[in-house]
Amino acid sequence: MSEEQNGKLEERALPELKLSDLLFTETVRGHHEAIETEWDSLRRSACQTVAGRALWKHVIYDPFAELLAGELYLRSLYEKIKKDRYKIPREVSGVMLAVRTLWFDEKIEVALSFFDGGATHVLLLGTVW
Repeated sequence: MSEEQNGKLEERALPELKLSDLLFTETVRGHHEAIETEWDSLRRSACQTVAGRALWKHVIYDPFAELLAGELYLRSLYEKIKKDRYKIPREVSGVMLAVRTLWFDEKIEVALSFFDGGATHVLLLGTVW
């Protein structure tokens, strides 16, 4: 591999994954153990989505994403992103999840702005066909 190619690979290298100490507390670990044993794959996909939000924090502000995603999904998506960086894909894993949820965030924020800081309640419904 030439120096130029090697330099380009280094530019694409991800910073080391740093996980919050809160992920390793008994409460959070217990929550994620329950997710793995009690939730079906569709429900667990929510952890994948929020892992995308957590790992794309330079795009999306979601202070709870890391805790909701959990160590397993954060590490898994991080490894996919890392592999994608070296393959030079059309899309890097997780980015579409992060951007799609950002679109929803924006729509919710606009709707909430109509209440001028008064009491609000947000209810999201979803379905799978």
